[in-house]
Amino acid sequence: MQTVRANGLDFRCDIQGSGPWLTLAHSLAADLSMWDAQMEALTPHFTVLRYDLRGHGGSSVPPAPYSFEMLVADQLALWDALSIARSHFLGLSMGGMLGQHLALGAPQRIERLVLASTSSGKGVNPEALAKLWEQRLAQVAAEGMQAMVEPTLGRWFTEPFRYTEPEVMAQIGAAIAATPPAGYAACGRMIPSMDTDGSLPQIVLPTLVLVGEEDAGTPPAMAESIAARIPGARLEVLPQASHLANVEQADLFNALLLAFLGVV
Repeated sequence: MQTVRANGLDFRCDIQGSGPWLTLAHSLAADLSMWDAQMEALTPHFTVLRYDLRGHGGSSVPPAPYSFEMLVADQLALWDALSIARSHFLGLSMGGMLGQHLALGAPQRIERLVLASTSSGKGVNPEALAKLWEQRLAQVAAEGMQAMVEPTLGRWFTEPFRYTEPEVMAQIGAAIAATPPAGYAACGRMIPSMDTDGSLPQIVLPTLVLVGEEDAGTPPAMAESIAARIPGARLEVLPQASHLANVEQADLFNALLLAFLGVV
């Protein structure tokens, strides 16, 4: 692990492997450990950069409000600080929202784009979503992040997986609980502003869209819409998986990712 100063903030980063750069961006209420199940498969082929986004893990928690433009500026500054001219990019959930904004704002910095378990904002009622987030954040203010652990695990994983993988649940649950409340709140209030649907046809990068078959938060229909609007994008639906399909179906997720990135 190392701390990298970029865009006026400190980011906890982990860099492993060799080969072309591949950057991993995690979901809300997670940290870079969310990608543990990918590292063994990826590091023989890529130099993998995973990091804690602003407000998460071991990275800085600047004052609210946050915006996707800020997350893009963070990512570009982090690449600049590490002398990364171009990188493959994989983002899941909030990380996938960042990926869409990056692909629209700085496509020259990305080789191939992977969007997992994410949304473009289509079909979402921003007012209702904002109200839902305010309810969650009120609960966090009253009870702390521990109150988010069980409901979040319930959204992120299928019930059979939760019962058969208690160690994984404990690890992911600990990351949720450790998320700084201020960072969670600032990012949570940012999510309802997501609205890239009309701009997706402008993405010219090779793109893979991944989604869990049982993901209720960002369902397959949402992924289908994203893939349909990005020219040439490929869609893969992972069976027996919910939101964190990279954890629940790690082997299949890794195989699809490696094939898309040109590793045979």
